[in-house]
Amino acid sequence: MITRIKIDGFKNLKNVDIFFDTFTCIAGTNAVGKSNLFDAIRFLANLADKTIIEAFKLVRNKDQASSEIRDTFFKIGNQHTDTISFEVEMIIPQFVLDRFG
Repeated sequence: MITRIKIDGFKNLKNVDIFFDTFTCIAGTNAVGKSNLFDAIRFLANLADKTIIEAFKLVRNKDQASSEIRDTFFKIGNQHTDTISFEVEMIIPQFVLDRFG
């Protein structure tokens, strides 16, 4: 379970720090980044079994036909930031059986 996520530079998310509890409701006005938060979580999940390029290409964009990887970077005017950073805190079971045994 994700307990905290910090995102900086992903789409319109700049210096975002969210704490999650057992039940968290995401609400807000239009265009504040609710869907982009879920896109960021999906992007991180895709990194578990895809390359970073594939994960970027699977991110939801306004215009899928002409989307570029740089479109997922924070943008001011015509200038995109150079980096995206994520920090994730999560609770995981003490013992886990994965495909590597």
